[in-house]
Amino acid sequence: MYAMGLSDAKLTGFSEGDWVLGLILLAVGLVLAFMGEDIWHAIMGLIGAIIGGAIGYGIGLVLFGGWLLPLIIGIICAIVGSILFSWLVKVGMAILVGLMGAGVAWILMHNSLAAFIVFIVIAILAYIFMDRIIEILTALVGGILAGAGIYLLLGVWWLALIVGILAFVAGGAYQLYSDD
Repeated sequence: MYAMGLSDAKLTGFSEGDWVLGLILLAVGLVLAFMGEDIWHAIMGLIGAIIGGAIGYGIGLVLFGGWLLPLIIGIICAIVGSILFSWLVKVGMAILVGLMGAGVAWILMHNSLAAFIVFIVIAILAYIFMDRIIEILTALVGGILAGAGIYLLLGVWWLALIVGILAFVAGGAYQLYSDD
């Protein structure tokens, strides 16, 4: 037996691009599976800062012209946007989860009051446990990406399935039980 290199990738029907994509998916999947919540908060803060800074700079430019005052307003809005976006995303996700639960309750019971009560209870619980939900979801997505990466690298579906499940379980356990 010999080890298959990049030049032999054509034998399995996969190209060099598949190998590169496979390596990227595997790396991103493992990082997401094991460090998803940490990355989630950083990315949400960055997105909020970019949006807030752009809006603040635009408002400052329209109101004051020049570059110094718009830059100062943009920096202030970037800080506020980062804080707000991180917090509001958690609230928004809790509301979305509550709405999904309320939809299921309404379909099963056809009662608006019961659906509203289910919405309130689930939204509150989701907000309280949102960090855990994010940890589990990022581990799940990380496992899927790692499995897809292994499939693109080796072309063996059952090995990709095993790696994906292991990345999900190990990454989820690591995130859930290694809190600071």
